[in-house]
Amino acid sequence: MANVGYDVVIVGGGHNGLTAGCYLAKAGKKVLVLEARDVVGGGCATEEVAAPGFRHNFHSNFHGIIHMGPVYRDLELQAHGASYVWPDNQFAHVFPDGRALVSSRDVETTAQRIARFDRGDADTFRELAHAYREVLEEGMIPAMFSPPGSPSKDIEPLEGSVGGLGILRHMMSAPNHVARDLFDSPEVQTWLGFWVAQLAGTGDVFGLGANYPIMLAGSLDPYGWAICVGGSNQLAQAMARVLLENGGEIRVGSAVERIRVAGGSAKDVILQDGTVIPVDGVLVSNLDPRHTFLDLVGQDDLPDDLARACRRWRYDVMSMFCVYLALDAPVRWKAAAFDPEVERCFAVSICESLDVLDDNASDCRLGVPPRQPGLFTVHPSLFEPSLAPAGKESCFCEQIAPYELRDGGHEAWESVKGDYADVVLDRWRPYLAGGLEPDVVLGRYISSPIDIEARMPSMRHGDWNHGEMTQDQLGIFRPFHEWPPYRTAFDNVYLCGASTHPGGSIGGACGYNAAGAIAEDLDVRRWWDAGSD
Repeated sequence: MANVGYDVVIVGGGHNGLTAGCYLAKAGKKVLVLEARDVVGGGCATEEVAAPGFRHNFHSNFHGIIHMGPVYRDLELQAHGASYVWPDNQFAHVFPDGRALVSSRDVETTAQRIARFDRGDADTFRELAHAYREVLEEGMIPAMFSPPGSPSKDIEPLEGSVGGLGILRHMMSAPNHVARDLFDSPEVQTWLGFWVAQLAGTGDVFGLGANYPIMLAGSLDPYGWAICVGGSNQLAQAMARVLLENGGEIRVGSAVERIRVAGGSAKDVILQDGTVIPVDGVLVSNLDPRHTFLDLVGQDDLPDDLARACRRWRYDVMSMFCVYLALDAPVRWKAAAFDPEVERCFAVSICESLDVLDDNASDCRLGVPPRQPGLFTVHPSLFEPSLAPAGKESCFCEQIAPYELRDGGHEAWESVKGDYADVVLDRWRPYLAGGLEPDVVLGRYISSPIDIEARMPSMRHGDWNHGEMTQDQLGIFRPFHEWPPYRTAFDNVYLCGASTHPGGSIGGACGYNAAGAIAEDLDVRRWWDAGSD
């Protein structure tokens, strides 16, 4: 294929790379997206792995943030094939005594369910739903879809009142501490605490209390965590259509071997097949900084300050262990006797208490697969029937797991993952009235942390956030503070992936913000700003 001149070359066709490409292509720039896999989308992947006819969404099931910000609307993604289903029941938690707590998109319905455990907690939930909606709409959504500001200015609006300071204290705290502070019932604490921890995989990290407004208010009407019709990859395909309609180009199966730099700029991209693509304009990487600069550019060709900044970037020690299942019939929960709606939920979690969740995190830091794993089971085919044959179910369960095992390192996962999958399913079975018997399980696919990394080359260390989500790697520090957000030490190299603000999840915010930074530097008209000229 002949190489024509490109204004923008994007390395990595995940949804953030596609987002940045779409905005810049619609602004009149000639855009090329290079994707190593044979399909664009990154974590927005939908594949048939457990058994024929059963499709699973890899790493991207809960699409909520994409509907909170401008990307879905600006790019007219629904018109391009990305439509959604919003389950009324968002998530539930089941307990060993046979009870369940089910979350609805409707505040009052959820509050009434909480009241079965504790009436005071139900009142607290009503108050939080109102307060957190304001925080989400007036603060967090605009902040996610804007370049990060200085830490002091970001928190200044909350410092003017007792209520605001209370919210700020919670945002600086750890999710499990927030749960214990807000609610009296251990069951309510565990139900919400486990759900909130899913955004970053653990509930004991200080600073991640900020997940509460996103996960709680984000699950309530008019928002909600939604399922992409036809599978999560349809979102990526819709973005690809927008890009192509606006003159962009996509090359799949085009893994980058090297980025060549000279004189403070990127000069060309060399693919693994030897193809050389000149960088006539800007280069945008959807990969994390270590992958982009230490691996593809090479430390010897980096300025010392950039090399140091990349070396300090940390992947999370915790990844995920997932078991994807093809079932002959939907699972049935014992807790349905307490609340039948548990069998009509997007996701159902299993964890006896927040102490168990804390133990899971401790095990991971010790390099041990959680011995009593808190499970997050996900059931998208109940709401999107194209994912499974009629009357059957495509579902999966996941929990946090260490990338490096204490005995044998990460390579040891290959020899232990089968046995550990049995541990996980045995953990799930006591909560079920049926659904995981040998004759019901038609097939399974195991995805350990090293399988995630192998299948998704951009997820180094099996880290779907492209870097640990801790306070020193969030906001203005994501991925480094030495250069303005989304820029780098090279004058024509930008970052747009989950290693930039605001981090992982399906929202397109990183790509949207990067496109804005590039447009500003290139003096490109931002067509997406109302009233721009």
